[in-house]
Amino acid sequence: MKLTVEDVMTEQPVTIGRHQSLEVAHKMMRDNACRHLPVLEHGELVGILSQRDLYFLETLGRADLEKDRIDDAMTQECYAVAPGTPVERVASEMAEHRYGCAVVMERDRVIGIFTTTDALRVLAGVRPPRSR
Repeated sequence: MKLTVEDVMTEQPVTIGRHQSLEVAHKMMRDNACRHLPVLEHGELVGILSQRDLYFLETLGRADLEKDRIDDAMTQECYAVAPGTPVERVASEMAEHRYGCAVVMERDRVIGIFTTTDALRVLAGVRPPRSR
């Protein structure tokens, strides 16, 4: 039996609205010990925000964490997969395109996230925490 992304994903990932401030995103990442936030608008996935995106914007020296919004830093194109997708295929795609995560979708709803950390857990034979 092949291992699927649903078997090893982080369930119920922390998400953020596209109109939230970058300051809120930083706090959410710190408080939840995560580096990726699926970005939603009216429950629909519209992008992904990574800690790297935030740091990059800040290094430009023009970021105002209180005023700038997620829209200013998020990546609109995000890699999304179904829960039954084999981990091998997802990991291969992530490696080829240098994606930091895959958002796991079911019936147009975010149900999980599979990150490079989750992939390393698979390699190490360590089970992921079931929810955050």
